[in-house]
Amino acid sequence: MRWGVRLLDLVNSIPRFTVRHRAAILIAAAALLVPAVYGTLNVPIEYDLLKYLPRNLESVRGYEVLDREFRYAERAAVVVKGQPDWAVLSIKDRLSKIDGVSSVFWLSDLADPTIPHDYLGEELVSQFYRGDEGDITFLLVSLAEDSSSPRTVRAIDQMRRLLGEDQYLVGEVVSGIEMKELGMSQMPKMIRTAAVLIFLVLIVTLPSAAMPFIFMITIGAAYAYNMSISYALGQKVSYLTSSVAAAMQLGVTMDYCIFLMHSFHAERNQIVVGASTGGTRRDGADAEAAVERAIVKTANAILSSALTTAAGFAALALMRVRLGADMGLLMARGVLLSVVCTLVILPSLVLALQNVIDRLTHPVLLPSFRGLASWVVRRRFPVFAMALLVLVLGYVGSSRMSLSYDIESTFPRDMPSIAAMEEFGDVVSGLREMYVVAGGVPGWRLQRITTALRGIRGVVGASCLADAVDPAVPIDFVPKGVASRYVAGEYSAAIVSIDSKASDEATNSLIADIREMMPRVLDESDATVYLTGGPVISSDLMRLTSHDISVVNIVSVAAIFIIIAIAFRSLTAPVVLVAAIQCAIWLNQSISYFTHTPLFFFSGLAINAIQLGATVDYAILMASTFRGKLSTCSPTHAMRLAVEESGPAILCSGGAMFAAIMGVYASTSLRAVKDLAVLLARGAIVSTIVATVLLPAILLVVQKVLAKTSAGWPEGTDGGPDA
Repeated sequence: MRWGVRLLDLVNSIPRFTVRHRAAILIAAAALLVPAVYGTLNVPIEYDLLKYLPRNLESVRGYEVLDREFRYAERAAVVVKGQPDWAVLSIKDRLSKIDGVSSVFWLSDLADPTIPHDYLGEELVSQFYRGDEGDITFLLVSLAEDSSSPRTVRAIDQMRRLLGEDQYLVGEVVSGIEMKELGMSQMPKMIRTAAVLIFLVLIVTLPSAAMPFIFMITIGAAYAYNMSISYALGQKVSYLTSSVAAAMQLGVTMDYCIFLMHSFHAERNQIVVGASTGGTRRDGADAEAAVERAIVKTANAILSSALTTAAGFAALALMRVRLGADMGLLMARGVLLSVVCTLVILPSLVLALQNVIDRLTHPVLLPSFRGLASWVVRRRFPVFAMALLVLVLGYVGSSRMSLSYDIESTFPRDMPSIAAMEEFGDVVSGLREMYVVAGGVPGWRLQRITTALRGIRGVVGASCLADAVDPAVPIDFVPKGVASRYVAGEYSAAIVSIDSKASDEATNSLIADIREMMPRVLDESDATVYLTGGPVISSDLMRLTSHDISVVNIVSVAAIFIIIAIAFRSLTAPVVLVAAIQCAIWLNQSISYFTHTPLFFFSGLAINAIQLGATVDYAILMASTFRGKLSTCSPTHAMRLAVEESGPAILCSGGAMFAAIMGVYASTSLRAVKDLAVLLARGAIVSTIVATVLLPAILLVVQKVLAKTSAGWPEGTDGGPDA
């Protein structure tokens, strides 16, 4: 019992401590911002989303072997169109002299290019020449270091400058560097645009022009502290998370600042009214007392709201694709840091800048919700029926939402390397290339696989070392450029090109056929064989997502259900509130289905947990306000007042989140970021509409059930308006 009293005294002492030591708090917060900003600006960003794929997948393990042994990620290709062989040889020679390039492999490494192609054989020629007239040729460039090396970046830049018209540099290492350059150039613009848009929303919805600055400083500090923790721990952050983290933390946690400030103004007005009827007024003491009371009254609401949001984000960590943990844990930590900053830094800023806040007051430009409140109450039964219809349609549409699992499809189409691949899409199969990586398998047996592969429908070509060089030739006599392409240490590789226009279903079927065929052809029980490459990884991701979606959704719903059940002391209230936001989520996802817009798979996986955690606060606010009014009003009048009072706050919060995320959407060309941003922004608006239109009708219709099954949920008074 004594421990409980001490804990209660400690909690109650926090507001008093904050008020009395506000100067020290602000000095400490400012001092911590210096290393925090440095950490935020220098946190390492990971642009290779393949690094986040689960390691237990055969295709991912094979890709790691391919990358480690064959240095696959250190290869690029030069595409030359309409050039004679002597000109290609000249390009090859100049490329070889660039610092950072270890070798350049072309036909000249295998045969004399002056020999007519008819005498060289179709199998050999097709490795280097494509097109209807054979006027497109390829040179394979091996780099000395990986894409993170400054030496490689310089080498890629020199190759770009060396190449002329109708000469293109392509490959994963090139696209990765271009993605990094693009992301670094767009990141500041994304943050600036998000900040400006959210500021514009706050300036018209808050009663003082100083408040948006104070709110932005508070949540901005929390964001900087959050990112600097990742830097201090040596953690890399994916570019997808880094792109939306600032906007999401601003949009999702700005509610806490709004709740505290509304409570502060209410408490201050109450103190002023009390002072006007008797007693002595001291403005400084009034503000201090109002801040203390505001912290005490809103702390529980803010913590409950933060826990639901953090639970939604944390559930993403259960995804086997580690992008979920990358985003989920970072954002969950950011939410909790925002709570601390809201309860400690924001009150200190308010007291320090109270005179400025008062001088810059202006009318709030939020619409009145009186008409909507009256309409919802009068039409509650038709609106309830509409909510059920929307729920069914949303579920049907969301279950049929199309997801894209091709990580390379997230690259902007206007990037030079991707634009080149788009131009040669009909003749270049590089974007649809698979690899058979085998350990402990002799070359002649691997050749049996390539022979069998060429007989499978959908395979454009397949080659291994034995296809390029007579198996009788010792490996030491094979040109280095040839050997390194097919053999590395104890591993051998076969390159398989498939139809780039094949549908996902056809590709999945093809991959299944190849996997079934390989053990039968190899007949090697102790061999280690992997089938890997972009199409194979995409196919494996499809099999993972149904499980991940189920796990993340169940855990996020369960966690938020428990938090709401405890807060409302009810088992039926969380059912209603979670169902309302789930309706908004399904409706949001179904819009992508009905507009025939495929989404990057992570966006489709993550949106349920993120939108549920981020916007269930709207439903909680509406329901708690309605419940509070029932002690003095009839249910219908209580709902009118609830919509009128909660509507502006929900609109302000939803508008802030929409503005922040749309700032990201409008400032980037990275498809994965745009997909997630449009879902989040649209989700904020849909959840706002559901919470202010559909949910009030649902609560009114099930009011009697809630009153009978929830502790402390009033039935409503018999007298008064609308009784």
